[in-house]
Amino acid sequence: MNTLLIAAIAVMGLGTMVPPSAQPTPASGDAPPAATPAASAKPADDDPLPQQIPNLSDAGLPVVRLTLGAEPFDLELAATDAAITKGLSGRDRVRRHRGMLFVMPYSRELGFWMVDCLVPIDIAYVNEQGIVTAVHTMKTEPPQRADESRGAYEVRLPRYPSGAKSRYAIELAAGEFARLGIAKGSEIKVDWQGVNTVARATRVAGSKR
Repeated sequence: MNTLLIAAIAVMGLGTMVPPSAQPTPASGDAPPAATPAASAKPADDDPLPQQIPNLSDAGLPVVRLTLGAEPFDLELAATDAAITKGLSGRDRVRRHRGMLFVMPYSRELGFWMVDCLVPIDIAYVNEQGIVTAVHTMKTEPPQRADESRGAYEVRLPRYPSGAKSRYAIELAAGEFARLGIAKGSEIKVDWQGVNTVARATRVAGSKR
């Protein structure tokens, strides 16, 4: 299973606040103005990101902090063949504001699957220009049966295609891309050259082990 990392920068509009002296004063006997309902408070993050970005994840992968939909995410960077093949398989959850960014050596059409995956996962494919080529929610599949060969198990798993040549893939918890407003055609504004530099260094280090 592969994961691509996507980050988007949201632009926030600013309103103009009227100073208290300019606000109308209710006439005597008038009913007080109705209170404006308070905006829904954003739920507290029960699993906040650490202030210091970890050098390595618990799985031993480099961690990069990207902004997706105006929210920070710590993504494990998968750039070696072993890390890309393993992806998030075997994890019993994808933590809030975490995920995985897959960086391929070159652009090509990609197709990921849910081998040994225990929870549903969102995936977004991104091309070299930072444009999202496809977004899928990948569902969990029945595990390999005791009487089933590895080949037969893998053949029955559905593939989730990139739809076009892509260089990156980001995996988050299921439903996150819809919540963040990230879809096919969205632009992910990230320092992709910097990401590629880290990925190359990771591949070189992996080849020397």
